[in-house]
Amino acid sequence: MDVTVLCDAVAVFPEPIEDALPGWSAEHQAWTAANLPGNVAPDGGWLLHFHSYLVTTDGHAILVDTGIGPAGGEAAEWLGTPGRLPQLLTTAGVEPEEIDTVILTHIHLDHAGWTTSDDRPRFPRATYVVQQAEADHARPGTTYRNLIAPIAEAGQLRTVDGETTVAGLKLLPTPGHTPGHQAVLTDQAILAGDTLVHPAQARRPELPYVYERDVPVAITSRRTLLTLARTTGLPLAAAHPHVPLAAQPDGTITAQRHSTTRATACPPHRL
Repeated sequence: MDVTVLCDAVAVFPEPIEDALPGWSAEHQAWTAANLPGNVAPDGGWLLHFHSYLVTTDGHAILVDTGIGPAGGEAAEWLGTPGRLPQLLTTAGVEPEEIDTVILTHIHLDHAGWTTSDDRPRFPRATYVVQQAEADHARPGTTYRNLIAPIAEAGQLRTVDGETTVAGLKLLPTPGHTPGHQAVLTDQAILAGDTLVHPAQARRPELPYVYERDVPVAITSRRTLLTLARTTGLPLAAAHPHVPLAAQPDGTITAQRHSTTRATACPPHRL
C-alpha cells in the first residue's frame, strides 16, 4: 500500500486565529512556530494546507477528499486561491478514469471541491463514499446540491453507516466537526480529515474550532484518534497541518518531521 500526499492549495485562514480557535494563546502560537512553522503565516496568522490523499492498494486507486476545487468555486473564492488537484494527479501518474473509489471525510467545500465537473462526477468510474449521517446532514445545503447530488444522480454515491471497510481501508466515524465525519485507517497512516484542523490540537485536544458542529463530541473524536496514533504508532495525516503528526516515545504527539516550507507548489509525495 502506498499513500501519496496531494496538496491542493495553501492559503491563510481568512479570519484571525483567535476567532477560529477560541482559547488560542501565546503558548499555542509558540508551540506551533517551534514544531510546525509551515502552519504559521508570515504575519503570524494560520496558514492552512489543503491535503487530499491518494491510496493505491491491491489494484485500487482511492482518493481521500478532493480539495477546494477550481477557480470560481465557492471555496476557492473564500480562500483566495484555486486548487490544483487534477494537475497533481497527473504528476502522480493517475488519470481521473483510474480512480475507482473516492472517500469523503465529510461534505465541506474544501474537502469536496473537485468531486464534480460541469455537473458530472469528475471521476467517472469511481464510487464516492460518505457516512449516511453526513449525507443526511448535508442534503439541505447548497454544497450537497452542487457537489454531491450530481454523483447521486449518476448512481455513484454510496452511503455507509458506522465503522466499515471499503476497498481494504477501514472507515472510522469521528463525528463532531460534522455529524457524519469519518477518518480513514490505512496501514501507513490515519487519514484524519478535520478531526484535527490545527496541529496544536494534538497537544491540546480540548482546543475547540469555531466551525465544529458539536465541540464536546469533536474533542472525544480527537482524543480517540490521538490514542489510536499512540497505540498503533501510525502518523496522523490530517487535512490542514503542514506535515503529519506522530507519537513520540514520551507519548506526546508532534510533527513527524520538521520543515519550514510554506510554498504552494508542494509536489505529490509519499508518506
